[in-house]
Amino acid sequence: MPLEQVLLQIKDDPSLKWPVKIKGDPDKRNRNKYCCFHRDHGHDTDECFDLKQQMENLIRQGKLRNFLGRDHKDEKLKGKVEESSQPPLGEIRVIIRGNSIGQSSKSRKTYLKVVQNVQLSGRSPRTRNTNEQAITFTDEDAERVHHPHDDAIVITLLITNYATRRVLVDNGSSVDILYYPAFQQLRLGRDLLRPVNSPLVGFSGKKVQSVSTVTLPVVVGTYLQQVTKHVNFLVVVCSSSYNAIIGRPTLNSWKVVTSTYHLTVKFPTEYGIEQVQGDQLAAKECYLAMLAMDKQV
Repeated sequence: MPLEQVLLQIKDDPSLKWPVKIKGDPDKRNRNKYCCFHRDHGHDTDECFDLKQQMENLIRQGKLRNFLGRDHKDEKLKGKVEESSQPPLGEIRVIIRGNSIGQSSKSRKTYLKVVQNVQLSGRSPRTRNTNEQAITFTDEDAERVHHPHDDAIVITLLITNYATRRVLVDNGSSVDILYYPAFQQLRLGRDLLRPVNSPLVGFSGKKVQSVSTVTLPVVVGTYLQQVTKHVNFLVVVCSSSYNAIIGRPTLNSWKVVTSTYHLTVKFPTEYGIEQVQGDQLAAKECYLAMLAMDKQV
């Protein structure tokens, strides 16, 4: 169900807080797009970041189910409401230790075969879905970002129902990493860990021996535009200011498009294109923390 239709159903609910007018010069905004939530032009209602945040908060508080429950025609949507109304088990904020890993001989051979296939055919074996919406970035996506900057994209993900902050989006990483202190805060048993012996080699050339691997459910996005997938993390022990690193394996499976300028990631969902804004303050804090760690070595 589009966000605009949901808004029409709950517009008289006292829990809904209507926003102030959109800041900035109205003449510089797109007049072909109108937001019923802000009651102003500049972006569509279904793209409204503030409305998505409010919807998510209302769902977690259990205040939105009664409105959406009136639509008995969409049982699948009702199921998503029930699932999304589950509050996180907790919140992982800061860690002071870290991560790393590698690939087996078999996986390297499989990867080489794929590379050779692409080189010979000139195209990927998978065909493009022409029904997917195009993912684009505009100046509006950069309005919440302080420029100029060279910050990394640091986001929050729901990992095994824990809101896990300080997750680095790293296009340069060939693996997904979970630092061991973060794994401990997820309150999972060590029996879930599978031992591995492959080292991870970073940009500095230093090898870090991984502890193990673990497969965990991860949710990215906000209701209704969410993607849930099981991610195979490499669990490592080393100093880091991040809780986890999401690398190319998961970014590609989510079909994520990143923009470091906008500090934003966008990806397709069943209900349209979703975007997750990076936390610029958290990115700066992580960078300073890593500098402090380097000085201590």
